[in-house]
Amino acid sequence: MRKNLHRYLFAFAFVSGAGLAACGDDSSGATNLEIAASCNSYCDKARECNDDVSDDCVDDCKSRIGDCMADEQRETLDDLDSCASDACGEFAACTVGAGLQCTFGL
Repeated sequence: MRKNLHRYLFAFAFVSGAGLAACGDDSSGATNLEIAASCNSYCDKARECNDDVSDDCVDDCKSRIGDCMADEQRETLDDLDSCASDACGEFAACTVGAGLQCTFGL
């Protein structure tokens, strides 16, 4: 269960706020290249910490970041990049923070 905790927490943070997230102006959001790079780093770290991470991790991450309000995307990607450099023990909590940044701007 602990192995999958970070996935569930990250997903929960996005799902719980999905109804509150508004469509933003795409021109002020992150680029597809920035999103792909951060999602790849995040998923690489997720796989390092948990062998059970889905092969769909990068696609799921890109989709979730795409659902963020445009003005929150860059900060969320910065948070994900920071999480990718954390130790595995800190990774789950960090990803929750990234999800909250995206969903609520916290």
